[in-house]
Amino acid sequence: MPDYIPAALPKLTDWVGLQTRKRPDYAEALGLTPEQVKARAAADAAVLLATTDAADALATSAAKVAARDEAIRTYTAQTRADIARAKTAPGYTEALGRDCQWLTTSDATDPATLQPTLEIRDSAEGLVLKWSKNGQDGVQVYRRAAGTEDWGRMLAFDSRSPYIDTETGLSGSFEYYVQLMKDDRPVGEASDIVAAVHRGR
Repeated sequence: MPDYIPAALPKLTDWVGLQTRKRPDYAEALGLTPEQVKARAAADAAVLLATTDAADALATSAAKVAARDEAIRTYTAQTRADIARAKTAPGYTEALGRDCQWLTTSDATDPATLQPTLEIRDSAEGLVLKWSKNGQDGVQVYRRAAGTEDWGRMLAFDSRSPYIDTETGLSGSFEYYVQLMKDDRPVGEASDIVAAVHRGR
């Protein structure tokens, strides 16, 4: 059943601001005392501050995730080069490599057959995409509105599951898939396409 208080955050904040502006005009008609008007205005301000603080925290979180992923990519590339060079040193032995966990211990897998899994759930922060890394560097994330053909540009690269789509202003059904990446190149097959609903945060 439709509610007069909007659920979508942008519309909710506009609505709350409207209450602050209109309430004094109708205070006498509604039997509100100046103290009651002031108290309700304070409640309006508190909820607006909470939504602003949350938006700032999400933006900071997204920036920190991007910085983390870049740091991991830089570190991984440099460390692989350092270890490859170390393995050519006269004193290097397989025992040394095993002790430092520089050796691959899993069975060899054909990269062409790799396919990540993808699961999506809703959360207060946004849609949470949980995916399998399959021993690769990470995944590229793609999103499109349900019923459209074009996937457009990559939404994000993520090196650690889960990825959280925190974009605001989206509403309705969307589709996602992820593609495994190794050394900036796609590996194997893309995941199955998974549908999810954005609820207009």
